[in-house]
Amino acid sequence: MRNIKSGKIVVKIGTNVVTSSNGMLDLNVMQGLVEQIAKIKAKGKDVLVITSGAIGAGMKELGLVSRPKEVVMQQVCAAIGQGILMSAYHSFFSRYGIKVAQILLTYDVFKNRKTYKNLLNSLNKLLKLGVVPIINENDPISIDEIGPSFGDNDSLSALIAGKMKADLLVMLTDVEGLYNKEPTQKSAVLIKEVTDAAKVGRKVSSMSNGLGTGGIKTKLMAAKTATEAGAFVVIANGKANNILLKIVNNEDAGTVFYPK
Repeated sequence: MRNIKSGKIVVKIGTNVVTSSNGMLDLNVMQGLVEQIAKIKAKGKDVLVITSGAIGAGMKELGLVSRPKEVVMQQVCAAIGQGILMSAYHSFFSRYGIKVAQILLTYDVFKNRKTYKNLLNSLNKLLKLGVVPIINENDPISIDEIGPSFGDNDSLSALIAGKMKADLLVMLTDVEGLYNKEPTQKSAVLIKEVTDAAKVGRKVSSMSNGLGTGGIKTKLMAAKTATEAGAFVVIANGKANNILLKIVNNEDAGTVFYPK
């Protein structure tokens, strides 16, 4: 059995987890994840959520059948979809008496000491009050963040995990974890444990993630950042039954990266 610390947990929910193949929010999956987070919080643990899905939700609202390639249209979709996304989270968490807070960020926040300190103060106070911060990139005013260089909130989740001194970063995607090759290949084998994220990252090529912008390459980069900051990292299938509870209970689920 694994021995993962999980007093403070950052849960990153990717686009392909929170939306269906056509971009519509998958409310059943969202409800299931919220229920698990509520049970984890009931154990006295702090949870921060990094969520994708705003662009996908906006696409559905506008009647688009595929993710627009134009950056401005992606920003428009995010602006429309963010409210829809937060409304769903608010509705689900309120069933368990849990309050939520919306935090929209750009990477400039981490470059300015004043805004960085303000962010940490706000997040720590929210956790103290029992509130679940729901964090996303502020896509309507961002450009670089939308592109594949930063991934599907992967880098953001690693930064938050490190700066907040989280014990565990869980990165939920639509595959079971890290494979030694493309998971669609019959000979692909799930790698259950990684002791050096940087070393593995140099060997594994990126994989496509449909609506999301973050492939396995950005997740490995995020895992490297978070483990170097002292956090455990688990990459797992967000649509698997009770996946968060299994991880917190140290069951054999997903791929675990050990802190350095």
